[in-house]
Amino acid sequence: MYLRHAALAAALALAACASADQQSAAPVTDIPAFSSPSLSADALLAHVNVLASDEFEGRAPGTNGERLTVDYVSRAFAAAGLQPGVTLPDGTRSWVQETQLSAATLTNTPTLTLSGRDGAREYAYATQFSAWTRRLEPTINIDNAELVFVGYGVNAPELGWNDYEGVDVRGKIVVILINDPDFETGDDRGFGGRAMTYYGRWTYKFEEAGRQGAAGALIVHETAPAAYPWAVIQSATGSTRWDVVRANGGADRAGFDGWMNNDVAMETFRRAGLDFNQLKARAQQRGFRAVPMNLRGSMQLETQIETRTTSNIVGVLPGTERPDETIIYTAHWDHLGRCPPVNGDDICNGAFDNATGTSALIELARRFHEQGAPERSVAFIALTAEEQGLLGALYYMEHPLFAPRDTVAAINMDGINAFGPTREIEVRGYGQSEMDDLLTTAIQAQGRRVAPDSSPEAGYYYRSDHLHFAQLGIPVLYTSRGIDMVDGGVERGRAFSQRYVAEVYHKPSDEVTPDWDMSGGAQDLEALYAVGRGVADGDTWPQWRENSEFRAARRASGR
Repeated sequence: MYLRHAALAAALALAACASADQQSAAPVTDIPAFSSPSLSADALLAHVNVLASDEFEGRAPGTNGERLTVDYVSRAFAAAGLQPGVTLPDGTRSWVQETQLSAATLTNTPTLTLSGRDGAREYAYATQFSAWTRRLEPTINIDNAELVFVGYGVNAPELGWNDYEGVDVRGKIVVILINDPDFETGDDRGFGGRAMTYYGRWTYKFEEAGRQGAAGALIVHETAPAAYPWAVIQSATGSTRWDVVRANGGADRAGFDGWMNNDVAMETFRRAGLDFNQLKARAQQRGFRAVPMNLRGSMQLETQIETRTTSNIVGVLPGTERPDETIIYTAHWDHLGRCPPVNGDDICNGAFDNATGTSALIELARRFHEQGAPERSVAFIALTAEEQGLLGALYYMEHPLFAPRDTVAAINMDGINAFGPTREIEVRGYGQSEMDDLLTTAIQAQGRRVAPDSSPEAGYYYRSDHLHFAQLGIPVLYTSRGIDMVDGGVERGRAFSQRYVAEVYHKPSDEVTPDWDMSGGAQDLEALYAVGRGVADGDTWPQWRENSEFRAARRASGR
């Protein structure tokens, strides 16, 4: 139900005054009336229905969908009782942290040509490979560059592991395996066994290839170690690629970053006279050395380069006793926008990913305001460009609004349970910090349990915005719905997860459907509220565990 009333109108007028840059057009969507209790399934679903509607066009950064989203979330934050969280140079307040990003849009349809002793073969963009550039150059022309297989593409001095040792890949195309060397066997050679580390992420692999001077980087797509099918890669082809604005114009990046599907990869290794499975097994062992493939690759990318401004949306509830100490809730508001059509539908609405998390931010803000101002400040940040590589969070890390040393903790929400109640809640990165203990207390009060990540090999802890807050040293909590469902148990929960990854993730089918049930999500959020409220009204400083890779950053801050 959508209603107008005097109190809501006043709140929205306040939001409009505080965010004048959003006045380009009158708001087209009312905030759902707050007749439902905060954090209820109905209240959460009301926001999702708006944010994931076709009117918002998939909420891609830099589009009309962003304008609608920023307007909606800003007004919802105001109506929920928050204050604008950004102080502008002239001293006025705003709901938006303007985030400068570079935008690169392909203007040609590139072809990948791989040449060897058996001649040249061409591969089709989107269906067989994907490629883009992070360099701010309108033309990237790779001509007959040598291909080199570099295993997992990892250079980790602290682990005594360097897949680039003894090889000069400058001007060459590197072929890389996805995930970590431990993934296949589960043996812990320093990469956490089956649990993916940051070295397993595609973002790291492309960054390292650039540092090594590669002309191009191609990751071999395999569904299990990537944790998603080729269709997810395909859904992003042709879309604008974003990056933070770099002082060197991306000169430290490879000429192109890309993926090849499994069929093309297997054919490529056969043409090179190499046994893929044998080489993969070698790459999993310490001391692996890169292998020339006796093939050459060519590709030309024509790219339109722009600098665009997108927005992190920030609201704050100031603390009454220690306002300089802050706890932060985050969720990314963006999704893919227009994407390759499926049955005529070309809008990737992003209902679960992440209209649910954005809805949760709004409703948590309302709950905090209803229960009275906390002793510490609580900030609510809807981050941009997560789908482009956590860029809104990266920009925040480089331009923090709240001093990292005085940020007590952060809680990230990326996909809120929309499938029904569960007996548990999962913690991504379980064992990293004392935030786990605070959540355990809150969950046990509900008669439920905390479970470690059921899919650590997917590397979810390194795939969402909280990563960059962790790199600042801020203890973070990132949860996911449990798979042990009250109705149907683990079997039904796993079936939901498998169907989501195979049929919904980053596809037009990520929409609200009649079988959605957000009561489980509401229950999870009650626990996340309890954790945040306890920290906000207390004087404790949650710490990283001794074995956490992020502990050193916190110690360096003096906390």
